[in-house]
Amino acid sequence: MSYSFPILSNQEILTCLSDLEIQFTEQDLLKPTYDVVKPVYEQFVTFLVGVTREELQQPALGAIDALEFPELHSDSVSNLAFSRALLDLTTAAGVHDFALGDLYKPEPKTVRRTLSAIINFAKFREEKVATYEALREASEATLERRAQLTEENAQLTASLQRLHDARAAEAPETRQLECETAELEP
Repeated sequence: MSYSFPILSNQEILTCLSDLEIQFTEQDLLKPTYDVVKPVYEQFVTFLVGVTREELQQPALGAIDALEFPELHSDSVSNLAFSRALLDLTTAAGVHDFALGDLYKPEPKTVRRTLSAIINFAKFREEKVATYEALREASEATLERRAQLTEENAQLTASLQRLHDARAAEAPETRQLECETAELEP
């Protein structure tokens, strides 16, 4: 599935980044560098993918242990984890041609396009999260109500069973009284 997204103006991008409290200037947008765009992309990855910066920095234990000299690769393994998460995010945002070169040697046009896609995705996600949260809360309330009704039903069923048991226990006495009453009637 492919969809398009609007390419935002520099000012719109800067406004959105400012709203998200992400430090980025127009000069950064016009002359991007790896050192400037990586922290911005990291913040989007942590915000939208749900991976913390610590999780990105922590190399996968199984992967690092498989290497001959793991201490030499700790940074590269964490960079690969970040790159993978960023590629997943950009693909989800509709940038299917994002490559590592766009991170390590960013071009102004590509950065603007990528940030436009991610910002559009973030706005879309925010809309959907609000809807999801409302539905989740309604679902939780329904499940809570169901649990209450199930408990109430169990109590009523137990009460009904006690009444049936009491009636059954009184049945012989009731039959005897009915027989005595029938004998007394003319």
